[in-house]
Amino acid sequence: MVKSTVRFPEAVVEEIEALVDEGVVESKSEFYRFCSEYVLAQRLDDYEPRTLDFDDLKAELIEDSVGRDEESISFLESLLFVRKQALRGNVRDAEDFIDHHYDPVDRDAVLLEELLSFYRESDSESSATPRRSVQSEQR
Repeated sequence: MVKSTVRFPEAVVEEIEALVDEGVVESKSEFYRFCSEYVLAQRLDDYEPRTLDFDDLKAELIEDSVGRDEESISFLESLLFVRKQALRGNVRDAEDFIDHHYDPVDRDAVLLEELLSFYRESDSESSATPRRSVQSEQR
């Protein structure tokens, strides 16, 4: 495997550590690998996930989201939408999305707001794209 360093807001890491403590995932690395492969599997028709117990993790983390009905959007889909809006400079649209889809005290809402704070801080430091280790993501 290849090692890659990625920085996350502290609140995001704390929530992932809570999932580890609850036994949902074995480690933070397993969570990060699963999320990466989940996105790739959603985006690429021919991508086959290699994460051990991928389907079990998917059922636990994505399909059976606690407190969500079948018509609601998954957290990962929300995260991807909020990030896309923030990258495009549409922070207000991302905020509206969170307000419309989540209760303000919902753990997922707190994580999404924390993600947005990263982009707000980056935007106030410079008008350039937020700090990221991979710049080729822009389209």
